[in-house]
Amino acid sequence: MMNRQLDFRMKIEAIRSILKKKGVDGVEIKSQSNFSYVTRGRGFIGLASVMACASLFVTQNRVVLIGENIDAQRLYEEQLLLNPDIELMAFPWDEPHQRNMMIDRFTMGLSIVSENDLENELYEIRTRLSDYDSQSFRELSIEAAKIVENICMNLKKGISEYALAGEISKQLWESNIEPITLLVAFDERGHKYRHPVMVDNHLENYALVGICGRRNGLIVSLTRDVLLKKDPEIIDKHSKCIRVNAAFWNKLVPGTPISEVFAAGVAQYGIEGYPLEYKFHHQGGLTGFIPRELRATFESKHVIRSGEAYAFNPTLKGAKVEDTVLVTDQGLEILTYTGNYVYENCILFGKNVKIPTVFVIEDH
Repeated sequence: MMNRQLDFRMKIEAIRSILKKKGVDGVEIKSQSNFSYVTRGRGFIGLASVMACASLFVTQNRVVLIGENIDAQRLYEEQLLLNPDIELMAFPWDEPHQRNMMIDRFTMGLSIVSENDLENELYEIRTRLSDYDSQSFRELSIEAAKIVENICMNLKKGISEYALAGEISKQLWESNIEPITLLVAFDERGHKYRHPVMVDNHLENYALVGICGRRNGLIVSLTRDVLLKKDPEIIDKHSKCIRVNAAFWNKLVPGTPISEVFAAGVAQYGIEGYPLEYKFHHQGGLTGFIPRELRATFESKHVIRSGEAYAFNPTLKGAKVEDTVLVTDQGLEILTYTGNYVYENCILFGKNVKIPTVFVIEDH
């Protein structure tokens, strides 16, 4: 069975294979996304950091972590779990020149490149989840979805968008999930804005709630809609969004260009009577260690592969559908499906699939 240490070794070997093909001796990894991909540890200090607080140097025979003495030991012990394959080097935070001296000593005579020099190659391996990553993603996704849905199903009139965001954040953190994106809109704001960052608005009837939650680098995305009292227009719009989402999903088959996936969803918008609605908000795409590794467009060249995760998010004014799915050789796996919400049936690959619809609290 794949475990974290074996997963690390497999990824290091993949990077070494890239180095060999490129004719270089090593690479410095310091972005948060690649650091987490390789180590499955958190490299950040600030939640919004795009760079890790230490660098990981990978050569053909060594993996070295170099960081300030403030964080290096903590990273090695708590985030890298004392990984025996990694050497630790710490330099005094107030003597940054020692970092370069350390690097020069162990890379002398070697050609070391940056992540940018291997951007395409790292993207190719990072976006195809390993067995260990896939299992971690399943666990993260179901936990995050249960938290969001449980809160949504118990909303009360008068709560503020700030308070709801705070409660979601609290429960996510209690489950070791970082709320890197929170979107909450009540009533008119849910009709007006596609990226509704919270304001001091209080719930009357309709709530739109979306999150991106991260744990050990992997990021799950989902959105849930709620009504205190039934509103047929909002429910109908949500049904149309569900059919657009299903059109995206129906094309998520290994070997299919993502441009064709995008075209299928756009065509469904037209069938639903909203041919230009896709222009008001991106429709999502490839995900994993970056919230949107790639946004789907007509021009996208990427081709779907087994092991990739996707999160599409079709919207209409007053409706949004978003779940995270995994492409497998056996079909599409809906990672954020809990069975606890209210669902609408759609035909996916010739089978009935349940997609979350608007939860109406007065009906329960």
